[in-house]
Amino acid sequence: MNRRPPAPDRAALEQVYLIERDAGLLCRILGLYAARGIDVLRADYAYAAQDVMSLKVQAAAGAPDTVEALRVLVEKAASLVGVIAAAEQPSIQKRAA
Repeated sequence: MNRRPPAPDRAALEQVYLIERDAGLLCRILGLYAARGIDVLRADYAYAAQDVMSLKVQAAAGAPDTVEALRVLVEKAASLVGVIAAAEQPSIQKRAA
């Protein structure tokens, strides 16, 4: 995965997952994005508790059909065993001064 800052003119949505600490589950969630051809701009994870981690995925959401695909993807990921919570929110892009 190339590390590059998201372009400021691209619309993006951020999906936030609270999942059991499991690398396989993390890969399955990211695989859902790849299977649907969704451009992942950024993915961050952190430990939230002893056996729980949070995953934040920022995805490009330019076309209306992509926005719908992201909504369905969050619902699909929420149904996976080991996913405690899944939500979607608009991405807040930080601009360098």
